[in-house]
Amino acid sequence: MLLSPTQGRPRFVEPGGTFRAVAQFPQAPGNLRVELVARDTPAHRHTLEDQTPNADTGAPERCFTLRVPADVPEGTYDLEVSAAGVALRARHAVAVARLGRRVRLVHLSDMNVGDLGAPDFDERLIAEVNLLDPTLIVVTGDLLDATHPDPAQGWPRLSEFLARFHAPALVACGDHEDPEAYAQWMAPSPMGVIEVGEYRGLLLYDLPGLPITGDDDQLRWVQRQLGGGTWTMTFVVAYDACPNLLRYWQQQGALGPMVRAGRLGLWFSGGHRDWDGQEYRATIDAAAPMMYLRTHAASTVTRDGADGVSHYRVVDIEGDRATVYGDLNAGGAPASIPVGSLRVAFDGPNDGTRTCVTATASNGLRFRLDRLTARVLLRRTGEGQPWCRGAKLERATALAQTWECWVRFDLPDKGVLEAVVGCGPAPAEPAIEVRFELPRTLVMRNALTPDGVLCATAVDWNGSVQLRNTGERVVEVAPLVRLDGELLPYRVVDESGPLASVYRLRLAPRQTVALQPDPTAARVAPGRRELQVYLKGGPGLAPACWPLDVTLVR
Repeated sequence: MLLSPTQGRPRFVEPGGTFRAVAQFPQAPGNLRVELVARDTPAHRHTLEDQTPNADTGAPERCFTLRVPADVPEGTYDLEVSAAGVALRARHAVAVARLGRRVRLVHLSDMNVGDLGAPDFDERLIAEVNLLDPTLIVVTGDLLDATHPDPAQGWPRLSEFLARFHAPALVACGDHEDPEAYAQWMAPSPMGVIEVGEYRGLLLYDLPGLPITGDDDQLRWVQRQLGGGTWTMTFVVAYDACPNLLRYWQQQGALGPMVRAGRLGLWFSGGHRDWDGQEYRATIDAAAPMMYLRTHAASTVTRDGADGVSHYRVVDIEGDRATVYGDLNAGGAPASIPVGSLRVAFDGPNDGTRTCVTATASNGLRFRLDRLTARVLLRRTGEGQPWCRGAKLERATALAQTWECWVRFDLPDKGVLEAVVGCGPAPAEPAIEVRFELPRTLVMRNALTPDGVLCATAVDWNGSVQLRNTGERVVEVAPLVRLDGELLPYRVVDESGPLASVYRLRLAPRQTVALQPDPTAARVAPGRRELQVYLKGGPGLAPACWPLDVTLVR
């Protein structure tokens, strides 16, 4: 078997970089053939160079150093090792990536597949989590329920499910996991360390029935891992909802020093429901500025507070700061995100048979999500590079007869974006410049219409949105103005037309037109919102946004 890296304990490496692997063979394997295998469509393989100095080819257990060719496309790969008629594979175990200072973690918790309320994995998670473009998926255990009707089939199906995410997964062992099956499918040990660029993840084996406080060897191991080192932040992954290690340090009077010495910034725990902001509060406050995160179950399970809808959590790390996305719940802790809030739809097959694909992404949440990514496959024609309108073409890789394109975009709150990706002649860039001349604060007052409709009206909110044709040709556009998912009617300044949801405008070269939005009768929730202006009429549709602080008064 492959002992390292594995599916539940992956390895990050840059193109052209090296990493170490450990394999155990039934007998001395001799020379090895090692490959990275992408099983996406289209599939592709890349041979790795064994750079192990003085390799002992006669030993059944081999530790070897492998170099990744500089031209290997970024992505997550299976690792395959072949020798003497034996083939070993670690699925989704090597992530080839140029990691910057900002990384994204997605937390999935307590699927308990096989439970009465969760008979199978939630397929909706795949596309939605992939759209978020995580660097690493953190899974805090209890993936298969103890009552699963067929664990022998459940584990390979779990492996296949996790391999459909674009990012690798760091998987904790919960108290419903069979330790032997976990060792076979996820990682040989339930404890471990992962390096994600300049950040380090520490995986604990901490169960309600086997707390870490009773494991002296593991406590000493944690002490060694947190000593010294040059990483910028450490995040801890543990199954038990109770932060037993933090409590232990607190009782020893060492909590603050250990948090600072280990640069502990995040603590991911298992559980079926979001943290209520109260449990273990004294210990968590004493560990500040470290953040404690617990996330609703990532399945349709309905027990222990789970509501039957899969959730996930998104966390961005940059330096010593972490950003957690989500509205605050009643306890003051960020709420996790229910599946179905983000989606991307294509205008036809996205399988490499077409030379032009349109992707429409929508955000049903009341907060912005940046750095989302869609994978688009195009049929290769000629030698020209693909083009993109409405979003940013992050990279394009030639694979056989296909272009693999990664399109990056930002989605404002309750916003929509349309990206067009294609080969061949590119359409002209839009020549409309949008400028906002509006206050940053929008004060709303609740009102009841004569028909009994509760709405909010703006208080002293005046200004305009300026549209300027910066090109040399006449441009036709149909502006849409949205706020919190609502279409706002507007007037065209200096024209006699009434309020309308949309006007079709013709702008001569260098002409400027001013629009005056009217938020009267809008259903707008208080908080940080974005006024969005969409210019329909050309290929690709990315909104121009103006941040607003919306307050509600009586």
